[in-house]
Amino acid sequence: MLLRRTVAWMLVFFYLGLCPADDAVADITQAGQRPVTIGVLAKRGTQVAIDRWSPTADYLNQQIPDLHFHILPLTFEQIPQQIQSQGIDLLLANSAIYIQSEHNFHAFRIATLINRSGNFPLASFGGVIFTRHDQPDISTLTDLKQKRFAAVNPTSLGGYLMAWRELEESGITIDSLNVDFYGTHDDVVRAVLDGEVDAGTVRTDTLERMAASDLIDLHRIRLLNPKQADDFPFLLSTRLYPEWPMAALPHTPNKLVKKVTRALLNMPHDHPAAVTSHSFGWTVPSNYQPVHVLFEVLNLPPHKIPPPTIIAWAKTNPIAAATTTASFLLIAVFLLYLAKLNHRLNHSQKCLAASMEKQQHVTDQLADNLARLRESEEKFASLAKSALDAIIMLNPQGRVEFWNLAAEKIFGYSAVQAIGMEISQWLLPAQQKPNDQTDDILASINKPESFLNGTTLELSSVRLNGELFPTEIALSSVCLNGSWHTICILRDITRRKQMETERRQMEIKLSQNHKMEALSQMASGIAHEINTPIQTITNNLRFLQEAIDDMESLFETYEPLLTGAQEITHLASQVEECKKAQEELDPDFLKEETGKAIEQSFDGAEQVTRIVRSMRVFAHPEKPTAEKSDLNKLIHDVVAISRHRWSGAATIEFDLHKPTLEADCFPGDLSQALLNLLVNAVQAVEERSDELPGVIHISSRKLPTCVEIRVGDNGLGIPSEARDHIFNPFFTTRDVGQGSGQGLTLTHDVIVRKHRGSLCFDTEMERGTVFTIRLPIHADEESPSPAVDAVLS
Repeated sequence: MLLRRTVAWMLVFFYLGLCPADDAVADITQAGQRPVTIGVLAKRGTQVAIDRWSPTADYLNQQIPDLHFHILPLTFEQIPQQIQSQGIDLLLANSAIYIQSEHNFHAFRIATLINRSGNFPLASFGGVIFTRHDQPDISTLTDLKQKRFAAVNPTSLGGYLMAWRELEESGITIDSLNVDFYGTHDDVVRAVLDGEVDAGTVRTDTLERMAASDLIDLHRIRLLNPKQADDFPFLLSTRLYPEWPMAALPHTPNKLVKKVTRALLNMPHDHPAAVTSHSFGWTVPSNYQPVHVLFEVLNLPPHKIPPPTIIAWAKTNPIAAATTTASFLLIAVFLLYLAKLNHRLNHSQKCLAASMEKQQHVTDQLADNLARLRESEEKFASLAKSALDAIIMLNPQGRVEFWNLAAEKIFGYSAVQAIGMEISQWLLPAQQKPNDQTDDILASINKPESFLNGTTLELSSVRLNGELFPTEIALSSVCLNGSWHTICILRDITRRKQMETERRQMEIKLSQNHKMEALSQMASGIAHEINTPIQTITNNLRFLQEAIDDMESLFETYEPLLTGAQEITHLASQVEECKKAQEELDPDFLKEETGKAIEQSFDGAEQVTRIVRSMRVFAHPEKPTAEKSDLNKLIHDVVAISRHRWSGAATIEFDLHKPTLEADCFPGDLSQALLNLLVNAVQAVEERSDELPGVIHISSRKLPTCVEIRVGDNGLGIPSEARDHIFNPFFTTRDVGQGSGQGLTLTHDVIVRKHRGSLCFDTEMERGTVFTIRLPIHADEESPSPAVDAVLS
């Protein structure tokens, strides 16, 4: 025994000496900046756990003075939460919890506790199943059926799982008991003695320790399913399993693990920490295979075997390719097997004719072959019958020779009606011509030199009633008896096509709704923009009306002057009146201001016309095809209708390609995309808290293969955590109610999907963001996408 312990210690120290330091985690000095937390299962309650294990933490503080250890008592439910949140660095719990933590969180054991029984060390423990001594109707495990049974926790090894195994092996299923969980071993014992339940189970040494503390009287206890084990001093009802391990977690620094392991293995058996924990200290990690066996017997995670279901199998395989390939392989294997059996049958018949003396042997062989042939045919028939897709086989002449049940349901032809039909009778209606690629593939069916291997097409098919419907068909070739047969696996995709159509309609509706939302948001601003030039025109016209009235008054004054000129005697007084009227009217002022008023009126009318024209282009429904448009004009129109939005926040600088920049596009959708980028730039400028004036720069240029539009701002920039999600639906960096998160998503959809272009951005915090649009010049081309969607500065 001493030799084995010495060799084990040498192996542990050899391992610790060879194990390399973990440079990827913080070193010991850095780890010392925070306490090292040891999570302990409080099987008898929080205070008992603190009293029992705090001296162990003190011992580690003495052995590793540059660190600080402390104990954190945990319930069964708290342990996985603390491990997942990295709230603890070491774990001391029962072997079952360790096995689950090892599987779920990659915990690893570093030492095993040596329990103390008087002066004897124990490295294993078990479970105790007991009832009250005055319970006359319970003397064996079989008497527990339909009784109330107390346990600690579903994950408690000594307080539940060990007893569960013994009950199962005694023919008592755990479902036949009314099990209540009390959380701690002490509460289970009290529940049994107080008559709350009929029987219960706790880990070994619990009853003895409670009796030693005068908490219970062992004479009131009746042991069920008693067992004996060599050198094991406690009451026992189950098998023995390895004692609690001290486990380290993946995030625990490697240097820390090695220091703690050395300290625990070097703890003297008479040290106060060992005495207080009722142990002889620690030893090298035990073999926990018995616990794995227990979990396998009880069919518990991580050894739980899920029931084999079709749904579970389907989830582990890609639906389309795997189903098609698997069906083809199975059918091919069965057909090849049938051909082989037919060949053997023919050989047997020839042997029967050639040699009558072997008749009995050949007859037996034939019967055996027929039995296997029937079995294969039944398997093939079951497979074809249960398949959801139509499985059709064509003979070398291109006619149907197999038609399964799914094909009957899809097409309406029974198998009897379908046999002998040509492929053109059910795959394509006579009045519809396939495209060139489909025509070439269908024409190659059953040709000796052709071979189809998983070729997939989307075609129109026709039912018995003449109804056309879309289908997806996978074609494969198989050679049987030297002739090429074609296997067709066909699926009705009517519902899928309907969903695709609905999705496209929904996208169009969403885009139109977003456009209408933008129009409604701009309505008040546009009304103000239009009202200003209209007011100018009105004021100028009013001024012109008054000026004309005054000029008419002047003319009325001049008329007597002209008349009086004929009578010299009244000429002086008339001239004086004309001069007075002229001074009052100021003809020079009227002449100058009248010209300005007319010019301003023309400018205002032109501005109103431009805004209304821009709104008409923006709100007009799109044509189904792209049309050649002047992108510079679209940019000016978008800037014009959004003037109310940016005029108070920023100035706009233009650097547009001269004289024009034309490309095929959808003007309304592209205007919406540009408006979204412009509004996004205005919001970015408005978010600045400094007094730096806002500037939005819009440029356009023509590249060799595409056109490029850039919208940049000097705002705050896009935060790094938001850059990967900037084009995601409903994602926004602004407060609730200040943005729907759809603007950039729709912009990306319009540019990338509808225009076959690219959209990317460059951003730098405190410097601003530049969005770059690249569009193909012609609608039948595709703009080269940039290598990187965003440059993160």
